[in-house]
Amino acid sequence: MSKNQTYSGLHLPDGMRVLSAAEMRRVHDAASAAARRHGVRGYIAAEIVFDALATAGVFNEPLSPDPDTCTAQYLPHDPAEFDADTLGVWQQCDEEPGHDDDHDSGEIGWPEGAPGSLPPKAAS
Repeated sequence: MSKNQTYSGLHLPDGMRVLSAAEMRRVHDAASAAARRHGVRGYIAAEIVFDALATAGVFNEPLSPDPDTCTAQYLPHDPAEFDADTLGVWQQCDEEPGHDDDHDSGEIGWPEGAPGSLPPKAAS
């Protein structure tokens, strides 16, 4: 496992990484330009590109977590384990902040420290 330098505590298998916001913007812009050239709606092209990148182990940054629930997040990163609708889509734990058991988004459960997970943020 390699440590992704962008996010403290995020460990993904070697060869996988999270793109910066600037990198993802360039990908989005290129997909939109190609879509326009070929008469495809931009959001369709972007979805295809993002799904393809996720299958190759390249992911979006996580969204800012909702502070009203546990802020732990998980990135479904294994294409052998997750379908295209879930792969690469960040999940946030929907349990109460400070809970003692494993994390659960309502769709996916994961233990603290699992590859692809970010720990809860300290309360501010």
